[in-house]
Amino acid sequence: MAGIALLGAGLFAQEAHLPALLEHNANLLAIYSRSTTSAQSLLSKVNNNNLNLTIYADDHPTHTLDALLARPDITAVVIALPITAQPAIVRKCLLAGKHVLCEKPLAKDTATARALIKDYETQYQPRGQLFAIAEQFRHDRAFTRARDLVQTHLRGKVAHVHARMWGHIDPVDKNQWYETEWRKTPAYQGGFVLDGGVHFIALVRYVSGLEVVRTASLTAQVYEFLPPLDTVNAALSFGNGAAGSVSISFASVKRAFEFVFVGEDGCVIVEGAGVEGSSRVVCEGKEGEVVLEEVIEGNGVSEEVRAFLESVEKGKLDERLAAGEAFADLAVVQSLCEGGGVVETL
Repeated sequence: MAGIALLGAGLFAQEAHLPALLEHNANLLAIYSRSTTSAQSLLSKVNNNNLNLTIYADDHPTHTLDALLARPDITAVVIALPITAQPAIVRKCLLAGKHVLCEKPLAKDTATARALIKDYETQYQPRGQLFAIAEQFRHDRAFTRARDLVQTHLRGKVAHVHARMWGHIDPVDKNQWYETEWRKTPAYQGGFVLDGGVHFIALVRYVSGLEVVRTASLTAQVYEFLPPLDTVNAALSFGNGAAGSVSISFASVKRAFEFVFVGEDGCVIVEGAGVEGSSRVVCEGKEGEVVLEEVIEGNGVSEEVRAFLESVEKGKLDERLAAGEAFADLAVVQSLCEGGGVVETL
């Protein structure tokens, strides 16, 4: 079984990646963080006496990241670090011969992402190394069910796509995601719209099976503490001629999570189910009659980690993990943040 190292000890590593790795009985050998304190904190959450974990940190005299990457028994890494830090760490891991699963977004912008993918494809892919991007929405079981229904109920013919995701981030509430310094003062375009927006665009692309080719958007920063912007309202044009809209805001006291895929025979709807981690999937007929309604627990991160572990064992990447998919998500969000235009492609 492949030896795995988890790089990063922040919120998402604690709450999502580590539990998923343990759930799937990964051969977890090491944890790395920038500080020994945070690495120790993550280690304390591992209740498995069968694992012999070693911690590595930048402030440790000998157990550094370089030392971790020099271990021949570690063949793959899972990276969950701040957006702007990840590309350099990805390159370092690939150079050391490791397979890589890196958290989304792929990079802070398409130029950085394109250069990273080019380096991988020219230098490391020929060696059989895998470079995967962790976008759990492409592995979420509810969204996969919706994708299947688009193909059956709508016969794959989507004419309109409409999406709205509204949330409210308030520092007074001590939102755990806002309290991370790199999110509070982002050194990348879009702020929360980039970090969260790639999820929503991934869902639109995955369920519809279509590519967004052009956007026209209006952006705003409603809350002064959510720079550089927190709200986007946009029109979308798809490769098959379909049209649609997307509304994303992290500054709305009115919450919403709804994706509507409309075809000739009715529509498929994905919406929040009122239970964290679950979604309601609805099929409606031509007259708006409900012909199917299911509430499905998504388990996106668990399924995504399982797909990566299986990819490493097989030596072949699950296509949902492909860096090209993550690039397409990022390119759409970048277009939205810049006011619109033709969406960049690889």
